[in-house]
Order: sequence, then structure tokens, then C-alpha cells
Amino acid sequence: MTLANLLSARGFAPAALIAHRNSLDPRDAGEGARSIAELSVTGHDLIYERMQNGRVFGAEAQVLSFRAEADGRARLAGFRRLVARRPGVAPGDIVYDYDVAHLLHDFIARAKRPTFYDAFDIAGLEDLTGKLVVQWPRPLMRARRRADDAGLIVV
Repeated sequence: MTLANLLSARGFAPAALIAHRNSLDPRDAGEGARSIAELSVTGHDLIYERMQNGRVFGAEAQVLSFRAEADGRARLAGFRRLVARRPGVAPGDIVYDYDVAHLLHDFIARAKRPTFYDAFDIAGLEDLTGKLVVQWPRPLMRARRRADDAGLIVV
């Protein structure tokens, strides 16, 4: 079954959604955050996803947030509407979260166009969060795909 089949069965239009495979950039890895799995323990993987180099999700998008796992798999971590802020303007919940301060500073130091997104949960897939796993098509570095991509196969 493809991710698109599953989403259609749930009443969603997959072509209108973005699937994002969130992984920790090696340049941001450090003490306490050596992988996206370590960030996920405290939910900071979803905060990290909101820090992007440029408007990679456009001004606004509905995003299926997947956490990268071994062997090209990815696990659903959230389903959210992401809305871009003005370039360089970071949300207070990121700036004042001392547990991710090092990520914020490392990200800002390397990003050419630091862009931050506000996130708003979308209902309808809560029962699949943390459970739904897909096989991400190669190349894995292509982190964003339309949710109707035929290569996104439910494992």
C-alpha cells in the first residue's frame, strides 16, 4: 500500500500534502543531540523541523512529519500546518527552549537564509503518529516529497 492510498482512505487529498523526512544535519549534531532519534525523546525533532534554510515548505503547507530511521525508513511524528515567519524571525518557543539552544545557534550559524515556521496540528492521523512507518524512496537526501509520491510505501 502506498502512503497516498492510506491518506485517500482517510479522506485526505495526498497531492495537496507534503511528506517530510526529518533527519539531523551532521553540522548540528552535538552533545545531547547526536541523532534525530535523540531529539525525538523530548519532542524536539518537531521543533528542529521548523528551522529551515529558506522557505522549503513555501509560505504555508500541510506537512506529514516523518522521523528518519535506519535503512531508509521513516516514522510519522506529526501532521501539521506549517506557516513561514519573516526571514530571521524565530518563534519564542524555540528561542527560549534551552534544551535546543545549541541546535538553534548551530543552525543560524550555517544557514544562508534562516527561516522558521509556526506549527499547528491537523486532526485525523493521531492514531498513526509514532506507528505509521514508510519506506522512503532514494535518494534519501530528497527530504520533501508530495504525499502522493508512488515511492512512499507503507511498511
